[in-house]
Amino acid sequence: MLKNLQRACIAGFMAAAACAASLAHAQEAYPRQVINFICAFPAGSGADVLVRFWANKLAPIAGATIVVQNKPGAMANIAAEFTARSKPDGYNILIHAGSSIAGNMHVFKNPPMDVVKELKVVATLSRHSYMLIVGKNSPHKSLQDLTAALKTKGEKASYGTSNTSSFIIGELYKRNAGLKVVQVNYRTSADFVNDLTSGAIDFAVVDSIAGISLDKQGHWKMLAVGSGERMASTPDLPTFADGGTPGIDVVTWWGAMAPAATPQPIVEKIHAWFNEAMKSPETVEFLKAQGNDVYPTSIAEGAGQLSRSEKQWKELVELAKVEKL
Repeated sequence: MLKNLQRACIAGFMAAAACAASLAHAQEAYPRQVINFICAFPAGSGADVLVRFWANKLAPIAGATIVVQNKPGAMANIAAEFTARSKPDGYNILIHAGSSIAGNMHVFKNPPMDVVKELKVVATLSRHSYMLIVGKNSPHKSLQDLTAALKTKGEKASYGTSNTSSFIIGELYKRNAGLKVVQVNYRTSADFVNDLTSGAIDFAVVDSIAGISLDKQGHWKMLAVGSGERMASTPDLPTFADGGTPGIDVVTWWGAMAPAATPQPIVEKIHAWFNEAMKSPETVEFLKAQGNDVYPTSIAEGAGQLSRSEKQWKELVELAKVEKL
């Protein structure tokens, strides 16, 4: 019996050693196949532009083919859940606003997942805020002008949002300025361009990438940024406080996220790729042109940032008295 027990122990030890060796080999060989960067919005959107930039920037650093997969819908919940449920092997990486993903935990009545437990931040990438915009034909040249007009218009006024951050900033603006304007949720920011131009909606809240790009093209005008202080990338754009409506400070951070069970050696390798890319002057200039500031942190700090964002957004949702979706 003792010999049988010894044989069983030896066999178990050998199996465990073989498994560990196999896992180590897999991690050393990573990446061995195409890596997918998951984008939560459609091709051509502001988010898509940012994700494709990172894919192109990291491909030569990683020595791998990186493909962007667009999985839009449910204010990024579809893309986040897809990533969290995928195999934790480093081949499906969500590139999105970690703050918005965390915010969905409190914006939705029944969020599909616990993002803090089911996703791991492998790198933080950039910081930006959202812009309040009006159509190119709007008579309003400042936030003060718009606020006065919205108070007169009352419940006949409306505005557009397309994601968690724009939703919250819109709600805070309504509450802090004492407005009764009606919110209209669109699938993407591109979907409300025509409504802004025609005057069907009075204003919208949009991410910095789409905001700056379409402002330059003359599709709309930016009146305020949602951060507490002016962003380094858009120093001439007033804050809500500058425009007479204080108490709004919502800054979004973007990150690369993988399934929570992704092995640490793979996480460290991906983290190093992104950090190398962020040192490039080209990256800094590209992000600045999109209204973003570079935001590199450690892996531990990234994990803490996601947890802090989840708590912060709980407070923001309660502060704005948001009716959950």
